[in-house]
Amino acid sequence: MSIYTLMSIIELKTIDDFSPAFALIKQQNPNITKKIFAANLKKMLPQGYRCIAWKEKGAYLGVCGFWTGTRFWCGDFIDLDNVVVEEKARSRGIGKKLVAWAEKEARKMGCAQMGLDAYTTSHRAHGFYFREGYIIKGYHFIKPL
Repeated sequence: MSIYTLMSIIELKTIDDFSPAFALIKQQNPNITKKIFAANLKKMLPQGYRCIAWKEKGAYLGVCGFWTGTRFWCGDFIDLDNVVVEEKARSRGIGKKLVAWAEKEARKMGCAQMGLDAYTTSHRAHGFYFREGYIIKGYHFIKPL
């Protein structure tokens, strides 16, 4: 058996598919509980949320969620959401492969651009996205309610 048969990118389709992704999502969102994760996912999937995972030897080592949409200023786009690679598996090219898959999907869909929000404290993520050709176009403002 080739090592390449032990790793692949899969698209998560069902709630059960997402179950192993919880641990990765929790790394980026430490306050999330399994209950909140499941409740939000049940709302997000019908709204068009999609997610892929890097699966290796039966375990998810990375996930890349994304939304598609259209805006006046940029036309059709894919917005990455919660791109997370297991800490022990970082710097192995997994994030690069996941983002490349999403970019290929965006091109296939005729999207004009990719976008994402990154926490201001995620300096390693900033470096990764700069190396992948992303630029800072503006600021994402929030107001807690």
